[in-house]
Amino acid sequence: MSTPPPGRSSRELYARRSLKAIAARWDARADSWDRALDDPDCHLNDDDAYRRFIREARRLIARRRPFCALHGVIDAGCGTGLVLAEVISSFAWGIGIDISPRMIRVARARRLGKAKFIVGDCFQLPSLCPKAGAIFSRGVLLSHYGREQGGDILNAARAALAPGGFLVIDFLNEAARTRQRHAPEDKNWFTGEEIQSMARRAGFAAARVLGKPDRRALLLLAKT
Repeated sequence: MSTPPPGRSSRELYARRSLKAIAARWDARADSWDRALDDPDCHLNDDDAYRRFIREARRLIARRRPFCALHGVIDAGCGTGLVLAEVISSFAWGIGIDISPRMIRVARARRLGKAKFIVGDCFQLPSLCPKAGAIFSRGVLLSHYGREQGGDILNAARAALAPGGFLVIDFLNEAARTRQRHAPEDKNWFTGEEIQSMARRAGFAAARVLGKPDRRALLLLAKT
């Protein structure tokens, strides 16, 4: 795996939005990413976070099946396309967006029907995609970028959603921080109240947090 240049922490790269350096870090992980998710001891699987995200996504889709069937879905920070592969059958089309060209190359190799994968910046969602019925983002994107820029991501997501659309995005839970094996200091940890407030400031009509309060990662469900 890649490491930041000397004197440049991961937090600093995201705070400055050093996009080329961030892309390079994820490029270096692309070829091993799916294998890492298959490893139960990998930090990506702490607290069963990936499978919980997929289960919650499927539950929310099932409650909105006619709406989803008429609209598209965006996977923001899609990595190798695993989340989009799980949900796209319920939507009219799908777009996966990631800043890493190598992640996108792996995702395209899946050859998902109705889907396309593009290299792009999640801060630019409204200019990269048609309006979607749903946006999913699994990978604690908000915790990488922090409060101010996390608000910008939420603004972009809200603008990229069709009326009645919804966003599901995960974040690291401050209340569970001290109980985790992997509690990175270079990430931003949020309370549920902070995340809901950010969503409301971004213009979402409704926002709530999904998941038990002792979970390492919680989910924001925000609706237009």
